[in-house]
Amino acid sequence: MKKMFSVLWKLALIILGVSTLGLFAIAYVVFKSSYARSKDGKESELPDESWAKQYHERYIKGCVWNRDIAGEEWTVTSKDGLRLVAKYLPAKGKAVRNVILAHGYKSAYFKDFSEIAQWYVDNGANVLLISQRAALKSGGKFLTMGVRESEDIALWAARMDAHTLGELPMYLHGISMGCASVLMAQGESLPANVKGIIADCGFTSPWEISVAVCRQWYPWLPAKLTARIVDLYSRRLARFGMKEKNTVDILKRAKIPTLFIHGTLDDFVPPHMTVRNYQACAAPKRILMVDGATHALSWFYDNERYKNALTDFFAWTA
Repeated sequence: MKKMFSVLWKLALIILGVSTLGLFAIAYVVFKSSYARSKDGKESELPDESWAKQYHERYIKGCVWNRDIAGEEWTVTSKDGLRLVAKYLPAKGKAVRNVILAHGYKSAYFKDFSEIAQWYVDNGANVLLISQRAALKSGGKFLTMGVRESEDIALWAARMDAHTLGELPMYLHGISMGCASVLMAQGESLPANVKGIIADCGFTSPWEISVAVCRQWYPWLPAKLTARIVDLYSRRLARFGMKEKNTVDILKRAKIPTLFIHGTLDDFVPPHMTVRNYQACAAPKRILMVDGATHALSWFYDNERYKNALTDFFAWTA
C-alpha cells in the first residue's frame, strides 16, 4: 500500500511539474505574440474586406490618404532611449488647434485614423500622426499597452506645443491602445495647452484587457494564472508591469476634459471598460456610445454623430 501511494505521489508530482512547465511555455508564446514587435510587417499592410465590412472601400481610401500624403517626419527620443517617429501635417488654411493621434494595438496611424486625420486637417487642425513604439519606423522590441506609450505621448505633446510656440490649444485623440495611452498620459507632465482628450474604445489596464482577451482567444487556458505568468515575462523582458498603470485610478485625479467614445458591439475591448473610465473620470466629461459599432470603427458606423461630438467638444473646451 505504501509503495502504491509513493508511486502515485511521484506520478502526481511529475504531472504537476510537466503541467507547470507547459503553462510557462504557453504563457511565453502568448507574451511574445501579444507584445513583441511584429516581424511579418502586417501593421504596415492594408486590411482585407473582413475589416470595416460595409465601410471597407471608404476605410481603405482613408488609409491610403493618410499613408501617402506628404508630411514632415518628426522624431523624439523616449525616456528609455528609443527613436520614435511621427508624421506632421499642417492644417488646411488657418490652424485653430493641434491634434495628436495615437493608434492602437499592433496597428498603424494610417489605419486607425482613416478619414479622421483628413477631417482634422480640413477643419483647421495641425495633425501629428505618431507611430507608437514597436510600430512602423519607431524603435522598440515591445509595445507596452499604454504604460510606456503614455510617457511617449507627453514627449510628443511638448514637441507639438513648442512647434506652435504654445499659441494653440491641443487635443490628444487615441484609439484602442492609443486611447489607453492618452488617458494614462494625464499622469505625466503635459503642456498647459492640452485642452481635451478624445478617448475612443480604450481599455482600463493592460492586466484587465489581457485577462479578457485570454478568455476570448484561449478559452482552454486559466486566464488569470496565464496573465500572471505573462506579467512575469513582461516585467523581465519588456520592462513594464501589466498592473503598473490603470486608467481608472489616473482618471480619478483627472483635470483635462475628456470625450469618451465606444461602439456597443466592440468584440475586442469590452464597452463596459469605457463606461468604467467615464464613471471614474473626475474631469469634465462626455460620452458617446455608438450603436452597432465594432472595434475602432465608431467613426464609420455613425459618422455624423462622431463628427458632431468632436465639433461640440471643441466648442465646449475652447
